[in-house]
Amino acid sequence: MISNTERRAFDVVEITNEMPLNRTGGVGTVIDNLMSGFAGEGIRALWFLTDHGYNAAQMDDVLARFADVAIGSVEELGCFTAPLTHVHSYQQNPALEDHLSTRLALVTIHSLLALEERTNDVQLGAAVHWQERLIACSACVVLLSRAERRQYTALGYDRLNPCVRVVHNGVRAPARFRTPRGKQVLGYCGRLVPRKHPEYVQWLLNEPGYEDCRVLVAGRGFSQYARTLLYAFGLDERVQFLGWCAGERLDAFFDAIDVLAVPSTYEPFGLVAVEAAARGIPVVCTAVDGLVEVLGPHAFYCADTSFDAFKDAMNAWRAAPAEELAARCRGAQLRYQRRYTDRMMGRRYGRLFREFAARR
Repeated sequence: MISNTERRAFDVVEITNEMPLNRTGGVGTVIDNLMSGFAGEGIRALWFLTDHGYNAAQMDDVLARFADVAIGSVEELGCFTAPLTHVHSYQQNPALEDHLSTRLALVTIHSLLALEERTNDVQLGAAVHWQERLIACSACVVLLSRAERRQYTALGYDRLNPCVRVVHNGVRAPARFRTPRGKQVLGYCGRLVPRKHPEYVQWLLNEPGYEDCRVLVAGRGFSQYARTLLYAFGLDERVQFLGWCAGERLDAFFDAIDVLAVPSTYEPFGLVAVEAAARGIPVVCTAVDGLVEVLGPHAFYCADTSFDAFKDAMNAWRAAPAEELAARCRGAQLRYQRRYTDRMMGRRYGRLFREFAARR
């Protein structure tokens, strides 16, 4: 084990396979905002990184950037004490399952893999079974939205663990808020996977009225299928792939776009939609799951998850007068400020930790 802290007792041990560096998905973004949320609430956490994919240089970077970090195997968790353990991980590890069975442990499910399997049309059988075992061996399961709670019930997971809480994600306030300005640069941010339909944003460039538009894509994909569309549809000069973005790179992405498109068929929470709302970026999205819960009446919603419905919603955004756009963006920002900041997320987790620590 390597670590940058000499402290051995903490309020909570946060186990993760992804830190806010070189992120492959939303877990690293959540960890980043948990760090600031916990700091604001005075919660002292150990960030224990295990089952990760970082190389030696990246691990050194993690230790240099973030305080109270340990990187090691599950068996080395015994070096630290805390009233409870909090898990964020998609990586299969029987040792972690064994460890949690002897601890007071909460697990946050960032997305239900059974639904990832269905909406991405992939086989994730072993990973789905692992997540189900993780759910069953935890004292409590944390889900990101009330919509995700309904999905959990529909899958029959209450029989695995009926103790469930909903804790919304939160993000730090951005450096600036800007009013809508143009309608030329379309933005997509997220994994390039089938359920998120990044191809919809590219297809739109061949539609009437979008001849002068271009697309910025921020994110990393598990496949190259979205990139092949560039050449199949002759869009390579109008679509720019930025790769993984966070910090200043993410701010630059949001500064450059005029709208954020989120045409997902399944979205447990909609973290990127919150990030856009906090910055004053209008959002066009499907009316599914956590997206509606997060944005309320302040988005341009698709009637269904088809491309035609997405095109209609994008046309509604383009046709909206400046006053309507400004009102929607201001309403979304106020909703973010009242419900989805990093401090609010830290506070909600703090209450949950105290509840279960008292039971212990």
